[in-house]
Amino acid sequence: MDRPVGGEAALGAAVLEEARRRLVKGFPAQIGACLDRLDEGQVWWRPPGEGNAVGNLVLHLCGSSRHFIGRLLGGTDYVRDRKAEFAERGPIPRADLSRLVDDTVAETDRILGGLDPARLLDLREVPREPSQTVLALVVRTSHHWAVHTGQIVYATRLITQAGLDELWMKTMI
Repeated sequence: MDRPVGGEAALGAAVLEEARRRLVKGFPAQIGACLDRLDEGQVWWRPPGEGNAVGNLVLHLCGSSRHFIGRLLGGTDYVRDRKAEFAERGPIPRADLSRLVDDTVAETDRILGGLDPARLLDLREVPREPSQTVLALVVRTSHHWAVHTGQIVYATRLITQAGLDELWMKTMI
């Protein structure tokens, strides 16, 4: 079967653009809407057991993105402290968390915007893990944001007892 000329390049560009759309617009908009609905105490409320506060999930997503996208793909000097992301008990103010999301998103946008789709199969060294392709790191990060954004939306819904169903459609456009 014949393939269109440049098909791989077009596919790579489409994958990057979709991941970029979700990581720069969709998921951060949902998290921002949740942070806007929660007060300072609610951001740091922890469910019984070993659940995480919304604030911890925000720190975790930003730390992960700055590590996998920023450092491993973009070459920044970011040094991650994953344990601290979950150990934090706050209250880090919502405005500071929002700024952290904005800064992380700006870094992600810059790096993904400058990434050559022809490099998607290049390998990157990942500390304490096998090497991974650029594509795997981008997809991993997008999936990671999807999972934890869903947790943040659900926690916000439980805490505020308000409907957030419309949030998914409004922010994924």
